[in-house]
Amino acid sequence: MRSFASLRTTRWVGSPRRFAPRDDNRRIALLFGKKAALTSTILWAALGFLWLIPFVYPQEFLQDFELVKKVLVVGSTPWTDTGIDVKKGQEYYFEATGSVSLQRDNPVAACGPEGLNLRTMQQPLHDQNLGALICKVREKIEVSEDKQTGEKMSRDIGEVFFIGKENRLLLPKEGRLLLGVNENVAGDNDGGFEVKIYLRKFRPQG
Repeated sequence: MRSFASLRTTRWVGSPRRFAPRDDNRRIALLFGKKAALTSTILWAALGFLWLIPFVYPQEFLQDFELVKKVLVVGSTPWTDTGIDVKKGQEYYFEATGSVSLQRDNPVAACGPEGLNLRTMQQPLHDQNLGALICKVREKIEVSEDKQTGEKMSRDIGEVFFIGKENRLLLPKEGRLLLGVNENVAGDNDGGFEVKIYLRKFRPQG
């Protein structure tokens, strides 16, 4: 069980008078204001251009890929089997939507495929956001037995990769493709991600 009590939102509570230009410094204040306005205009123009890229780029980009499967990744399940056996050197493209709560009935713990801006030791990829969409190429299943209870436990062995909202992956190994949430404690999660999986089309050489 994780605690999200430390996640808070803050807002500026300072007085507007602190930012009001003084008469004895009016020239400096106006000059700064003009530079700030120009910088802001350039910044918003750049952001507007980047915002348009996803609507222009994928149309041409996806011509080289074909949709092979749509998968629902359940947030409370450690790994979801896609039913896809991948081969070394294949290139896949993933698109994900939806949301997962990393603590059921706690709105602060909800996140999209990009995850929460948190890092813990209780997640497969320590350098990526908690709760983000990830995948694993399972090479084998390791089975062990509890010496005290005799209970048999299985564990998927394979390399884990980050996906997030969207990502392209050139897979270095072959195995079964699994999708999951970047968190080891998944039992109290809720929600899920809808994932589209595309495979790069084969193009003969020459």
